[in-house]
Amino acid sequence: MPDIRNAMQKAGLPGSPAERKCERCGKLFVPREAHYKVCSECFGKESSRARGPQFAARGLGFLRDYPDYPAYFDDTGVLRCDYLTKLAKEWARTFGAAKPKLTTHQLRAFYQHVKRQQAAVKNGRPFREVLVEICKLKPFARERAEKETIPAEFEEFVSLNVDKVKDQKTFLEGFVEHFQAIVAYCAGTIQKR
Repeated sequence: MPDIRNAMQKAGLPGSPAERKCERCGKLFVPREAHYKVCSECFGKESSRARGPQFAARGLGFLRDYPDYPAYFDDTGVLRCDYLTKLAKEWARTFGAAKPKLTTHQLRAFYQHVKRQQAAVKNGRPFREVLVEICKLKPFARERAEKETIPAEFEEFVSLNVDKVKDQKTFLEGFVEHFQAIVAYCAGTIQKR
């Protein structure tokens, strides 16, 4: 198949009308959606990066100071203040500077899902059932990042925090509080719809 494509290009005929050049590696690919700018190989490489220089390149260098992120609680079981202040502010700044832009609508959609699960726990729904709903945030974030409607940094935040939720305490006193602080800091850093 590549031989036919190369022959057509040498003859001056364009390739497939949907074919596009990857912005990262330059390879030709057929995007699944018209707005995709990166081939699936490059996108997969970016989303599977570990902490290190790549984190810094994506604006997540601040996580180097927190190798156990997210470890919401200190040795006495109390929520670390950094998760409501310094870290929340850094995440908000990162979301504001990320491409594609994270909108308040997108942020609220995820936050409202978390708040609904918080209400369900407080109304007596078994946490095992709620945990299933919390885990759905990861594929929702992945799908939106794949479509480039949310930044990869936001997907990373969702993924790291959902993975940490194992019981009611880590959810209610850790993730919910941390996310709430980030939403508050985002008020001045992200764009409206």
